[in-house]
Formats: sequence, C-alpha cells, structure tokens
Amino acid sequence: MSTERHPFYTRIQDIPPLRNNVSRAASSVFLSLIILLSIASSGCMGLAMQRELMEGMRDDPREEIVPVEPIVQAHIFGQNECILPSAENSNQETDCYSNESTISVDETVSKMLLDFSVSFEWSSTVGELLGNNTDELRFVEITLLKPNGEKCWEYLATSSVGQMSLELRSESDCTVSIGNSSGFTNGNWILQVRARGYAIAAPIDTLSFEDEFRVSLWVTKKCIVFPEIHSEGECTFSSELE
Repeated sequence: MSTERHPFYTRIQDIPPLRNNVSRAASSVFLSLIILLSIASSGCMGLAMQRELMEGMRDDPREEIVPVEPIVQAHIFGQNECILPSAENSNQETDCYSNESTISVDETVSKMLLDFSVSFEWSSTVGELLGNNTDELRFVEITLLKPNGEKCWEYLATSSVGQMSLELRSESDCTVSIGNSSGFTNGNWILQVRARGYAIAAPIDTLSFEDEFRVSLWVTKKCIVFPEIHSEGECTFSSELE
C-alpha cells in the first residue's frame, strides 16, 4: 500500500482549527468597538485633558491683607462760619461743624487705622493769653464708636496737631471700653467729628489764616489674588466670596 498522502488530505490538515478563527474574529470585533468609542468620545476626552492641564498650570490663589478705601472727614473753616460762643444773641451751637461716618467691619478685618491732623493758626499764642479754657473757641473732637454705641476711642484737640495716627489690631486696643474682646465686633463702626474753627481774610497776608482739620479712618481686610484673572494690584475681598 502506498504511503503517499492524498493532496486533499494535506490541504485539510493545513487549515487552522475552527476555534482559532472564531477567537480571532471576536478580537477584531472588540478592537473595532474600542476604536469607534474612542473616536466618538475624542472631543470630550480632549476637553477634559485640556482642562486638567490648564488647572495644573495655574498658580495657586494667594491671600493678602490690603486697606479698604478710607472714609475721610475734612473741613476748612470759612470767615464768619463759626460765631464766638460769647457773642450776644448767638443761637449757634458750640460745635458749628458736626458730622459722622460709618465703616463696615466683619470677621475678615484684621486692623483699623485712624490718622488726623489739625491746623489752628497761632493756637499756642492764644493758649498762653487765654489759658487752657479754649475748648469752646477752637477744637476738634474725634470719637470712634462700636456698633453697640460704646466709645472705643476719643481725642480732643484744642491746638495744632501735625499728624497723629492710631492703630487698632483688636477691640482690646480701645482706650475707652468695658469688657474688651479679641477681634472686632461685626457691624457699622461710627466715626464722629465735632469741631469749631475760624478764618480771617486780613489786608495783610501774614495775618490771614484758615483753621482746618482732616480725619481718615480705614480698615485692612483679607483679599484673595487669583493670578489667572487679577492684574497687578488687584484682588477680591474674601468677604465677597462667601
């Protein structure tokens, strides 16, 4: 008997098993599905990746302590604006200037600052002639009130003051207070100013003068700098983010 194999038998043997063909077909289908899903979602995936990259490139926000725009009371007295208290038939109150301002304080306030200056021409000479009883003639009285109406600080100037400053880091720095506590009470603090002054327009310039004063009050607050949106010197107060 011949041992030579029939050509048909050889070709059948060379064909891979059926189960291998099925496995390869399934793999191809699965790969095709993955590719289709990737293409369909490439836009969203791209945006997400870009967002993550941008977030990683942003600088972290930083906190700064900055002053709020101050409230200011300033006045230059005019001639005949204030009448001497001893003048006959005078119905004018002792303080011919009187005003008050409010400044909002919250838990983000870290400091309160107040500065003032007073110019009373020849005040030292007048004091020598009339003694210290000049409070009703020329004066500037400054009072800082807490939201509950209690006095925190006050000052009475009856002569020129070049420049004075007051710094409060908490209510415990108040000089007129009962039961001080750390930090500042939330609410509207009130700056009151009473004053009396004079002005003379004399024929000789050296004899002319105008009494005047200036009082400024402001607070410093926490402010957040977001580098991606803020320019140099800009920030957003943390109280506005709450």
